[in-house]
Amino acid sequence: MHFDWAGLEAAIRGQVVGFVHRMRVEHPDERVYGAAVHEFYAESGGTIAWTLVGVASEEWLAVAATDPLDTQALRWSPADWPWQLDPGAAEEEWAGRLEAAATAGDGRHWDTVHQRYLHTAARACTAAREQLVADGIVDEDFVVVAMDEAWELVPLSLTRTQVAQHFPELDAELREADRLAALPPEQQVSELVAIVESHSSPLPSEQALESLRVLGALTVPAALARLNRSHEGWRWAKLLADIGIASTEVSDALERTMTNKRLGEPDRAWAAAALSRLGRVDLVVKRLDSIPQEVAARGLAAPYTSFRDHGAHGPLDYAPLEDALTAYPDHHAAVLGQLAPGRGFCAIDPDEAETALAALSSALPVVRRHALVVLSQAPLDAEQRGRYTALLRHLRRDDPDPLVRDAAAALGG
Repeated sequence: MHFDWAGLEAAIRGQVVGFVHRMRVEHPDERVYGAAVHEFYAESGGTIAWTLVGVASEEWLAVAATDPLDTQALRWSPADWPWQLDPGAAEEEWAGRLEAAATAGDGRHWDTVHQRYLHTAARACTAAREQLVADGIVDEDFVVVAMDEAWELVPLSLTRTQVAQHFPELDAELREADRLAALPPEQQVSELVAIVESHSSPLPSEQALESLRVLGALTVPAALARLNRSHEGWRWAKLLADIGIASTEVSDALERTMTNKRLGEPDRAWAAAALSRLGRVDLVVKRLDSIPQEVAARGLAAPYTSFRDHGAHGPLDYAPLEDALTAYPDHHAAVLGQLAPGRGFCAIDPDEAETALAALSSALPVVRRHALVVLSQAPLDAEQRGRYTALLRHLRRDDPDPLVRDAAAALGG
């Protein structure tokens, strides 16, 4: 589907430029220091909302901030800024066109379209500042920044000099990431592991873990070495699952962690979950009689939770869970608790929709309920949507389990 990305960029740029110009006219005695495109709201596979534009001045900041810490926090907190521009009819029309492009083809290209939209917004901010400075509306030190929740768009919309001046903590993080990227891969692993364990680097631990995941097989020996020796062994179990290398060495180490009675249940539960993510639910089932029920439940439920969506994962398959709970029915209630709506379910791909639709006829309530919920958020084609709607009505009315009936009712069946 063709989309006018240049037109979208021009629309965002024009909205920012027009609003800053209007604020300068309406508040001629105030020195505006920045504008921000913010409130990036989207729902995976569906909604992409238009952003807000905020503008702030030094005079407002001087009154609003009561101490130096407030000054720094408020300076780049656009949700708190005094002047905000909501989307108008033209912007809502652009949002509708963008959402249509993202959801076309059963939503298979949603992530690609959404990411391009974010990058387009960042470029529009850069272009807006250039136009405002060239037109003499603002001073050279004025900035226009795209501010998403994770600040990933900030360095895309500003120069490194601007980042260093206005976002020093982010600048330190970027410098550390650049330094690490220049090292040989084996040394990167060593330093990233130290960052995860020390929590004393400008680079956040979560970002260090993501870099270790990308390094893949090179990370595995270091993660295995820390699995039972780290005070946060669960992090390394999770990382091994995210890397997705199900070697005998990895599986054996995770099984030892899962069954190690000297460790706390959280570490053991993450090891069980990692085994299931790696396709070794058989090793969890083998130990169901000897591991705590909470550990077992976390392991059995893991391939169906949002944990599955981090890093590598296999296709949706309810058979291992059905086999385990058929053989060990006493664990059904605990798994049902792990897979309760609101706990965070996996997001299924279009190719997995048929598996989930078939699961609505499962003998197990936990499977039927899980399939109901994930299908409600899945990119289904028209034929699949019709089948799902019909089955939803049936389950709401006739399912023998009240939890399944309640879930179907909550989903509108």
